[in-house]
Amino acid sequence: MLVEAAGGLLTGSMALLSDSMHMLTDAAALGMSFFASRLAGLRPDSSRTFGYRRAEVVAALANAMLLWILSGYMLREVYGRFHEPVAILPVPMLAVAFVGLLANLVCARVLHSHSAGNINIRGAFLHVLSDLAGSAAAIVAGVVVYFTGWYMADTLVSLLIIALILFGSTRLLLEAFHILMEGAPKHISLKELDRALRGIDGVSEVHELHAWSLSSGFNALSAHLVVKDKAKHEAALKAAACSVSAGFGIRHSVFQIESEPVENSSCDACGAPEPEE
Repeated sequence: MLVEAAGGLLTGSMALLSDSMHMLTDAAALGMSFFASRLAGLRPDSSRTFGYRRAEVVAALANAMLLWILSGYMLREVYGRFHEPVAILPVPMLAVAFVGLLANLVCARVLHSHSAGNINIRGAFLHVLSDLAGSAAAIVAGVVVYFTGWYMADTLVSLLIIALILFGSTRLLLEAFHILMEGAPKHISLKELDRALRGIDGVSEVHELHAWSLSSGFNALSAHLVVKDKAKHEAALKAAACSVSAGFGIRHSVFQIESEPVENSSCDACGAPEPEE
């Protein structure tokens, strides 16, 4: 980051300055990701019965917002360059961009193997990936400036970097928002879940079916199962828990067994007054 910032100031390259500003947020983002991962590993307690798993989602949301703020700042700088182009020293710019490319390749390799199942690490990986693309684009801009003297190539590359940042951060922001809004896990079909539960011996009806994620890879479910034969209650409960775990990757499930369908069986539908403060 420091090398690219110094290189951008000395060579006049907006692409290098943009990439160095992005690396500054990466340092903060990686720090937040590491802290959130450590926090998510803490055991549940009496005040947080699910533990601190949601810390990973909050960190991912913070990373996405940080990228949006950065993009706004860089767009302002790029706007000024379009009106007043700045001369660039292409050879030092290329040298610095190559250093940034190598650093980002190392970081991306470390994070890639762990990014698939963890939204927090994926947020950090997206930061590094967009930096990697930014360094590569800066190299292309340096080559163009060196051979043609067209300084606007550096400014256009800055816009490309901003577009990459906004694309990745928007996807991350939407995914984190979906989890925080208790949305159903995208890879799980509630219709298939309902069908699987109704297929259990003794289960005649399923209602109040809810599925959500505490964090990436940790899915939860609750449902009411109507089992009219009381002798089958225990077997149906065990079969339901095993079915959703093995077939749908549900790591935490809660089932309520009913002998007869109970209309408005959830507490939020019973019309009870809210407790006084």
